[in-house]
Amino acid sequence: MLFVISVALLLTYWVVVSLYTGLSGPITFLYAWLEQVSVVMGYPGSFLISFIGNATILIPFPYIAVPFMLGGLTDTITHEFMFNPFVVGIASGIGATLGEMTGYAIGRAGGHFIDESRRGGFLSLIEKHPRLTPLVLWFLAVTPLPDDELIVPLGVVRYPWWKVFLLQLLGKSMFLTGVAWAGRTGLGFIQQLIDAINPTSWVSKSAEVLTVLAVVVILYLMVRVDWSNLKANRPPQEISPP
Repeated sequence: MLFVISVALLLTYWVVVSLYTGLSGPITFLYAWLEQVSVVMGYPGSFLISFIGNATILIPFPYIAVPFMLGGLTDTITHEFMFNPFVVGIASGIGATLGEMTGYAIGRAGGHFIDESRRGGFLSLIEKHPRLTPLVLWFLAVTPLPDDELIVPLGVVRYPWWKVFLLQLLGKSMFLTGVAWAGRTGLGFIQQLIDAINPTSWVSKSAEVLTVLAVVVILYLMVRVDWSNLKANRPPQEISPP
């Protein structure tokens, strides 16, 4: 039901912005706000936004835009870079890790309310292959893939919190340091691209809607599909005699 409502709201928004082409989309305002946060707050702003972006359970938030911007921002007078990408990555990594730990705390506190059959494919993988858990934790942290589908169940089964924290801190710091360095080399191009695109055009609004719709579909599949049973439900393959 929530998926249907989300799609219906997106389609309604698309119809409205198509009829009133002078309206600027929320992504345009969000980009401008994140840019202001980056300039005004610097390292603390990157820590705060990274915390908020990772504390929003199953709700996508473009927090990586701030370390990306901080990595590439230059002084308008000296034209020198204003922030160190390594410091940006560490500050953002700490904030992101603390944000992810809220999901662990929710799973640990509310584990007895969760049906064991609904814990998802990641938890099944952890129980069958416990040695893979640290690797999966680090992999999710060092990529933009969502962590909640793993971290919340880890709280449910009371997996040691310090292992989750350390692996997330390592992975998030590596990932966001890379994002900051990417901003140092690519922020100028992104700004030129945004300036060249009319944010009120029908094409921009349609691309915005399609992007959000793709995120909604991915989240729906992550939550609703029991990935652990996909392999079990496959029909056995016939082996032809030699």
